[in-house]
Amino acid sequence: MSEFSSKKLLHEYGLSITNEFVVKNADQAVEAAKSLRYPVVAKLSSAKIQHKTELNGVRLGIQNSKELEVAIRDLETIGSDVNEFLISEQIQGKREFIAGYHIDDAFGPVLMFGLGGIFTEILSDVNFRLVPCERREIENMINELKASLLLGPFRGEGEVSMQHMIDALVSIADCGLANPEIVSIDVNPIIISNNKPIAVDALVMKS
Repeated sequence: MSEFSSKKLLHEYGLSITNEFVVKNADQAVEAAKSLRYPVVAKLSSAKIQHKTELNGVRLGIQNSKELEVAIRDLETIGSDVNEFLISEQIQGKREFIAGYHIDDAFGPVLMFGLGGIFTEILSDVNFRLVPCERREIENMINELKASLLLGPFRGEGEVSMQHMIDALVSIADCGLANPEIVSIDVNPIIISNNKPIAVDALVMKS
């Protein structure tokens, strides 16, 4: 599924996501951005693209309509076979996490949570739980992170709302369990904004 469709589906199960629109050209992008607050983000949007950053298909920190027009036309040259673009609010936050769901061959449905952003692969600070499970087990999974200090007050930002974080992970697990055709869900990053988790990017894979 595309990022837009993936996040829309997850939102139906309670996951907080960015405000965003799918557009087909620069004019539509500028019009859509009127409903958002600059800065905004522009991305390639297609179910064919799994890793937009590897294609240089993401533009951050767009400050006005002129910059947005330039960004869309730039993205058009990169994604020559892509005719849709995602315009979203840019979430500000210093802490990033990753969450996911997949079907393990031996154990069945598994929920994952860990340190996200650019350090995901380097530090590999992630934990897993078989689902369905109790909320207290999900809370334990969160607190077992090596970087669990990031859940407390950090660089002028308050303590992460544990209940909202648990709610986010429950939403991901519920979405996967309710849709047997889903083989994996990848939500990365989840940015902490106003002490609550917001899904900034997501990818749902179906069989």
